[in-house]
Amino acid sequence: MNSVFCDVLFPTFVVYTENENLITKKIVNTSRDIITENIDKPFHSPCLSTVKTFGNVLDLPEFIEIKNAIINTLSAYIQRTRIVRDNLKFSGSWLNLYNEHGYQDLHLHSDSMLSGVFYLKSDGNKDLIFQSPYHFFQANTPDFEEHNLDNCRNVEYASKVGRCFIFPSHLMHRTLPATSERISLSFNIVYDRK
Repeated sequence: MNSVFCDVLFPTFVVYTENENLITKKIVNTSRDIITENIDKPFHSPCLSTVKTFGNVLDLPEFIEIKNAIINTLSAYIQRTRIVRDNLKFSGSWLNLYNEHGYQDLHLHSDSMLSGVFYLKSDGNKDLIFQSPYHFFQANTPDFEEHNLDNCRNVEYASKVGRCFIFPSHLMHRTLPATSERISLSFNIVYDRK
């Protein structure tokens, strides 16, 4: 038999960590208060967000432990992808509140390199969906004997309390409708090119 080679080209990495021990009633209530005081509906979907009204949540002292957990997740991402860490910085961090049936439409984060989400309150359902960058480009899809991470078009993750995700900002993602109140902290990371 001839030699067979297989290269996985252009992988897209999603790195996540578990930090449930950091979530307290106080941080959930503080988050809800910040959202209530800075309420905005900037999206076409039913989601309340501070993305345009209070975009530096991670600078608040109440969120220092969560910020450190995000930095640890970022370190794991850097270790896996081998990107250069120098001059990386947060370019924004905001809170999102989804009441029952609230969701987020398919979107990406422009003007950033990496993005992420940290779940502060959730029912833990598989409601975070990442979509393959090739989803709309492959008109004639094959049948598969089994679906796996190598051939899927979408991947669902549970939005567990304390779970932190980091992914490339260009990766399309969305959330399914919440079955109860869901609060998340989203963020973007860029290179500071100064």
